[in-house]
Amino acid sequence: MARQDSLKAFLAQYFPTFICAFFLACFALSAAISLAASTYFRGDPDRARYSFLAAVILGLLLALSHFVMIRGRAWGVWAIAVFYLVCFLMVLPTYGYRPHMAAYVMGLLFPLLGLLLLNSQRHREMRGQLLVLRQMRQAAKACRRPPR
Repeated sequence: MARQDSLKAFLAQYFPTFICAFFLACFALSAAISLAASTYFRGDPDRARYSFLAAVILGLLLALSHFVMIRGRAWGVWAIAVFYLVCFLMVLPTYGYRPHMAAYVMGLLFPLLGLLLLNSQRHREMRGQLLVLRQMRQAAKACRRPPR
């Protein structure tokens, strides 16, 4: 029963931060793809297909990097941070094409808020707890191995 309570406490403490960062990444991705498609691929008749393909591939990479972060790997967080930076840098030069200002501001705001959330104290604590859990899993796995 203590394990169930600790899981509930962990989720109550850190799940809102995790899911907020994930949704900010999804929104940053959608804003970046939308603005890039409407500016850089304006005359291309297949831009909807390219946008869909980019959304699927990048969404899978985003989900994979969050999964890796949950498993306690530090490079998953760096992949998420690079993802936010790429979304920000993809939206930034679209200003010269006169995009809709609300879409442009949101396209800049979502990655910046996501980076701010990744740098927050609670997200850092969560990643530290996930690293401790990974080390405990590795230690338990090493104890179960038969000696050679």
